[in-house]
Amino acid sequence: MRGNSRLSKDLNGQQVHAGVEPNWMDGETYPQPESLNDTFWRWEFLRRRADYRQDWEKYYQSTYEYDVACANDPKYPTRYRKKVVAPDHPAFKARMPNSLEKYHLSGLPNPAISKPWMMSFDSNYGRIYFGQGPDWLGGGEETRLCLSEWHVAAVFDLKKPLSPQLEKVKIDLLEWQEHQVGRNLDRRKSRDEWPLYLRVLDGVELGVPFREIGRRLLDIQEDDIAEARLAQLYKQACQISLHFPS
Repeated sequence: MRGNSRLSKDLNGQQVHAGVEPNWMDGETYPQPESLNDTFWRWEFLRRRADYRQDWEKYYQSTYEYDVACANDPKYPTRYRKKVVAPDHPAFKARMPNSLEKYHLSGLPNPAISKPWMMSFDSNYGRIYFGQGPDWLGGGEETRLCLSEWHVAAVFDLKKPLSPQLEKVKIDLLEWQEHQVGRNLDRRKSRDEWPLYLRVLDGVELGVPFREIGRRLLDIQEDDIAEARLAQLYKQACQISLHFPS
């Protein structure tokens, strides 16, 4: 992964801003636990995901070309014009269908940039939908929701006491979470381990064997023990990448 101070050729030959390139063997090239807020810690894990980088590659060029075309079109309404920035700029966001649903982002920043501008994650959970009654567009009482993986919806009756309904939903959700995810995620992960998780992710991405990473990062000389410990750390790091604690 790369930072954002000097120029370097990186993604598809385009210029991206790069600072001190993280070196999984050197902890000084990684952020420390309290040096980033949760938004940018979440970004550090997200920008290392292969699916995110693939989506960026898929959509950044078409976004940039469309922005340039609009800027050069004299018929494009002046009130909608904005300065066009290149994909290597911290303000650039690639437009992707359903990016809010998949990544909780309204646009995809360049994964080669460590500090994108106006970085903000939106959550599509915790929202409340109200039933409109039997006369609502002739749709009756039925509510149709298209939910992505890992999301569920619950129905509450506002004419009945909420406490027992909430308690039942809480019990059901905890059971389903343990069944689907493998454990309950109520306890917040410690930031102290996050720099180590990033180093593990970067080492694995470079193809370094678990046992070598374990020897260098944890000073574990027994190959089998190092491999087992790194497999555990890698699993935990991947889980945070997919389900960042909130």
